[in-house]
Amino acid sequence: MAFLMENPALVSSFASVATLIVWVTYLQLFYRTYRHQLVPKVMIARAGGQSLSAQCMLTNLSPEFVYIQAIIVRLRIGDETVECSLSDREAGLREGVDPRSEFLQGPLASGEYLRLRSFEDMARGSLRENGMEERIGDLDELAVTAVGTYTWNNQTMAAERVYQVRRRDGRSDLVAEGLMARQIRSRRELKRLVRFLEERSCRVLSPQPSENRLGNGAGTAT
Repeated sequence: MAFLMENPALVSSFASVATLIVWVTYLQLFYRTYRHQLVPKVMIARAGGQSLSAQCMLTNLSPEFVYIQAIIVRLRIGDETVECSLSDREAGLREGVDPRSEFLQGPLASGEYLRLRSFEDMARGSLRENGMEERIGDLDELAVTAVGTYTWNNQTMAAERVYQVRRRDGRSDLVAEGLMARQIRSRRELKRLVRFLEERSCRVLSPQPSENRLGNGAGTAT
């Protein structure tokens, strides 16, 4: 006690430093909470097996609501790529079925999950739109992308999960690349997805022929 009475300036300095540490810690916690709210996170997972008949599940791991605007399926068959928004397809509402599962659109609260469809149904739907349904057996890769709006800051968000198709014992199994869905943060990628949804809902990308193939038979006429 005598030391405190004899050194008021030193005690005041210690108190100021302690107060500063408390405020810095508080601000760090506040900043981390703020940053956590800014970052949306959506999980895309497989449920009910490993085959194409497994169900595709979508879970909102963000602290706030996410509004899913579109589900885009990208398929790779050999050198061709099929990309299609299933949310733009016509669908009727069946009794007792969650409308969000039918239309692949709608809000998801924090921690809420939604069963989309089986991976096979989504793949067939994409191929059917391009007249390629008979090629379902040639599927090499399947990617599911969820595009939406994070309601906390009204910004576009997206997440993607890629599955490789492995054939064995007469069945096709899905093998995920990584344990979690890739959260798309790049503004360039997000703009590409928005542009795709605005300009078209389905497309087939074929490999471009080489100059040699284009030039075969050219220049022979006189």
